[in-house]
This record gives sequence, C-alpha cells and structure tokens, in this order.
Amino acid sequence: MKRLFLAFPLLCLACATPVTVVRTVDDRPRLLLQGAPEGAMLLVDGKPVGKASAFSGNPGVCLVEPGVHLLEVRLGGQVLVSQKAFFGGGEQRTLVVPQEAAQ
Repeated sequence: MKRLFLAFPLLCLACATPVTVVRTVDDRPRLLLQGAPEGAMLLVDGKPVGKASAFSGNPGVCLVEPGVHLLEVRLGGQVLVSQKAFFGGGEQRTLVVPQEAAQ
C-alpha cells in the first residue's frame, strides 16, 4: 500500500501534457510624438489616428505599417507639422512639434 501511495504522484506527473508558450513579436515601426499641444490630433496618410498626446511614448506609441507615410499633427484646422517619412521594419521615429508651431 505504501508503494502505491508513492507511485501515484509519479504516475500523475507522467501523464501531464507539456506546456507550450508561443510569443509573437510585433516588429511594426513605431512613431512617437514630442511637444504636441493638448487637443492636437495625429493623422497618418490623412486619416485621424488619435490624440497626439497619446503617442508620447509614455506609454503609448503609434504602430504604422512599413512604407512611406504622410504624418500630420493638427490643432483644430491648423497644421502644426506635416512630414513624409519612410518607415522600415522594427524602427522607431520621433516626430517633434516645434514650440512655435504649438503656440
């Protein structure tokens, strides 16, 4: 009986299935915005992405697809920054809004 008591946990361990963890890496390029005023919006290729302050890198970044994109930061109807940029796989860029444009 004592041997059966000791063998039971070993039998249970032998029947356990292995644990597999799969992790995927998101290597899309990242865009950070610096110096954008409160209320400014980020547009990528003319499409609104969200509030510019959400992409300051603390904690949010804007993930974009590789390729050439037109980046704009607008406050109301005014374009504060407009820049075309090429993004490669896995890179991170920072778009700086000049202080004089933000005022």
